[in-house]
Amino acid sequence: MQRSAYAVKKQSKALTEMKIGQSGTVAAISGGSGMRARLEALGVRIGSKITKKSALIGLGPVIAVVGNMEIAIGYGMASRIFVEVDEQ
Repeated sequence: MQRSAYAVKKQSKALTEMKIGQSGTVAAISGGSGMRARLEALGVRIGSKITKKSALIGLGPVIAVVGNMEIAIGYGMASRIFVEVDEQ
């Protein structure tokens, strides 16, 4: 998988790799301009706070909270959102 020009920090995890309940800051988004525009419309931008609320087993959608909004993101799109996870 090739990543975009955005540098992914060493401590960053893909949203799909985060545990349920973990929070963090979006560090990078890997994907084309269409995908980034779609995520921006949902409130997911570099620097925004995001919390993983739930996920289906396997390759199902990921439910996350961004700001005060709960959103569902497909597995493929969620795997391209890299989050710098907060220390707990």
